[in-house]
Amino acid sequence: MVGTIDDPDISAFVFRLGGIYGPGRSALDTIAKSRSLSQKQKLRESKQYTARIHVADIYQAVLATMSIRCARKIINVVDDDPAPRAEVFAFARSLIDSRYPDLTSESIEIDSTGFGSCDRVIPAEKRVSNARLKQELGANLLHPTYRSGLQSIIDSWQAESKFPRSS
Repeated sequence: MVGTIDDPDISAFVFRLGGIYGPGRSALDTIAKSRSLSQKQKLRESKQYTARIHVADIYQAVLATMSIRCARKIINVVDDDPAPRAEVFAFARSLIDSRYPDLTSESIEIDSTGFGSCDRVIPAEKRVSNARLKQELGANLLHPTYRSGLQSIIDSWQAESKFPRSS
């Protein structure tokens, strides 16, 4: 017989994920490929805080739940450092400039949103806690901040002796 959600032997977790990033999908990749930001991405610039999570840490969260029995839990899978998008892109640009200075000479300007500062609409925001992820599940984040995650991505570019280019 297959158990139901109310069965005490069945664990059910709901993962609330922050903005997912990783190799091939990060601020570094956007800058390196000189992609223009979409209107939706430009609107996200006005957010004061964005919670993010590296794909490797999503794996850490799922792995941590495999040995735990619980009826129902909602887990926020986010890193320890919610930050504005412009701050993340500025850090990404500094990483690229230090290793590949020729790459950013023609790249896009990330902080231009097309909106005047008075025209921005700042949506209601809240920070979310990853305490349950770390304390109750015992998950250890490989990349507790976007800085660590972006550093690992650019390190992988160097290890592969290549970096993304626009096609």
